[in-house]
Amino acid sequence: MSAQMDSATALNDAGGDAPEAAREAWVIGLIGAGHFLSHFYALALPPLFPLLKAEFGVSYIELGLAMTAYNLLGGILQAPVGFLVDRLGPRRVLLVGLGMNAFAVALMGFVDVYGLLLVLALIAGLGNSVFHPADYAILSGSIGAGRLGRAFSIHTFSGFLGGACAPVGMLALAYMTDWRTALTVAGVVGLGVWCVVALRRDVFRDEEKPAEVDQADAAPSPALRGMRLLMSPAVLMFLVFFVVYGMASGGLTAFTVSALVNLHGLGLDQANGALTGYLFGVVAGILMGGVIVDRFPGLLLTANGALALAAFAVVVPVMMVSFEISTGGSTGASMGAALITIMALTGIGMGAALPPRDLMIKEMTPPGESGKVFGFIFVGYAVGGSFAPVLFGWLLDQGRPAAVFLLAGGFAAASLVAVTMARKLALKMAGR
Repeated sequence: MSAQMDSATALNDAGGDAPEAAREAWVIGLIGAGHFLSHFYALALPPLFPLLKAEFGVSYIELGLAMTAYNLLGGILQAPVGFLVDRLGPRRVLLVGLGMNAFAVALMGFVDVYGLLLVLALIAGLGNSVFHPADYAILSGSIGAGRLGRAFSIHTFSGFLGGACAPVGMLALAYMTDWRTALTVAGVVGLGVWCVVALRRDVFRDEEKPAEVDQADAAPSPALRGMRLLMSPAVLMFLVFFVVYGMASGGLTAFTVSALVNLHGLGLDQANGALTGYLFGVVAGILMGGVIVDRFPGLLLTANGALALAAFAVVVPVMMVSFEISTGGSTGASMGAALITIMALTGIGMGAALPPRDLMIKEMTPPGESGKVFGFIFVGYAVGGSFAPVLFGWLLDQGRPAAVFLLAGGFAAASLVAVTMARKLALKMAGR
């Protein structure tokens, strides 16, 4: 009884009651489930590539085209989809995109030629483009200001968790059945989530929009206002932040294992352990950052501290080369454990920067404009993440594994500078 009273008191102190807290829990759960599927579907095909290659008689380059179609198309289209979100409402756009994504993945289990698989990947990528603009618009309108930081962090966490679960989940389904059934089951699960979202969409709240100007002739059109907002210095600087952050994140995700094998002579098990440490560090950092930003108002300080940690920690593997030389070049279990810890700290820094980033963007965004702003800015992450593997792979081909970590550290430091400038520009735009 005492615990219940304490819980009720906490809810009242947070500015909400039990029904409102339950509604917000539904919102976060539904949006998180959709974001989980978005990242899960993005990595559903790569674990099946060997099976698909044998089935269709295609090259890995051709299979990679399917991933490019899904990820790059879905990333770039977020900008125009953001305008649709603000015009038509995020609920309808989210339902259309989630349905397209899940239905296309389910149909992949029935294709007989590679060309159809590529077409379905394009359709799935089109559906995937709705999640960031629609999700952030729904969360911004549906969650109280005092809990928005945690809501953003859970949203981001659910996406990263979906990506982490995809390889294991798809391989397990394929081994128990076959690759066709694995894709069909994954798609059907998404359609089930779509049904739940459609039935409970009443819990979503739209953002409050500014009152219409009486003399419409004197005011610019909504589309023109939107373009002016996106071309403002603060929004463009946040776009730059997303590009350089995506370069650091994409490069580390793709080539941490190869770089550690070449730089320190680690075995694949230890190098993969370091990558796993990094990925779980990102997830832990996101949750930590979400708690911090709801209790500590210094958003920029939190983001800068996190990015500084990432920028420093990621270059430590290079510094450890001299230590190896001084100790006779040992790469035993202790070195492997140390590198796993270092990469986990890097991930914590990269992850903890995301919740304050989201809140800074939300604070500078006028009411009713979240869809287009978040959609436009996330294009930068898609671009940075798409081009990073090419650059970092070239460095490895040149026999320069140390440069992988040094460049990642440079991009992390550049993202710190970019987010600082973006925040200052946003405050100046707001007259603060």
